[in-house]
Amino acid sequence: MFFLRNSLTLFLVMNISYSYAQEGFMLGVGPTLTSENSLLGTNARVYYGTSPKFCFGPEISIFPYQKTTDEVEERLFEANLNAHYLFEFAHRFEVYPLTGVNYTIENERSATDLEEEEHSAAGINFGLGLHYSFGQVLVFSEFKSVVGELNDEFFTLGAVFMLKKSGATENHGD
Repeated sequence: MFFLRNSLTLFLVMNISYSYAQEGFMLGVGPTLTSENSLLGTNARVYYGTSPKFCFGPEISIFPYQKTTDEVEERLFEANLNAHYLFEFAHRFEVYPLTGVNYTIENERSATDLEEEEHSAAGINFGLGLHYSFGQVLVFSEFKSVVGELNDEFFTLGAVFMLKKSGATENHGD
């Protein structure tokens, strides 16, 4: 339900944003999974491609409260500013290293008495992704590692929608 509600919200935002989009903007969404406690969340991103090979932008991942043990529930909020450089691997298929900065807020609460504890920290992230182009839609898969006080690894699958005005040149960014 959480994923569906957030996906519908992001879909509305993407449709509203389309009318204001400039050449080179891309919006993406997809499910994401942490390796630390196997939390499932939603990732949303807005990127700007400065060229067919380089793009950058913010992204957020939201993980609602989920049980990590019988006594503990955890939720995460993760914000990143990332950059990608794309290498064409085959026609329509590109691989990209990513790097950026991260800010994570982690909340833990006891499942029995709802006592909550919050931790937040900045870090850096790096990873590797790949995407396949279907015209204006890029389907992507990405692995990202966050290094800092709150280390974690994230696996994300999703789609990026390229927003451009009619007649604009095609931009292959993620």
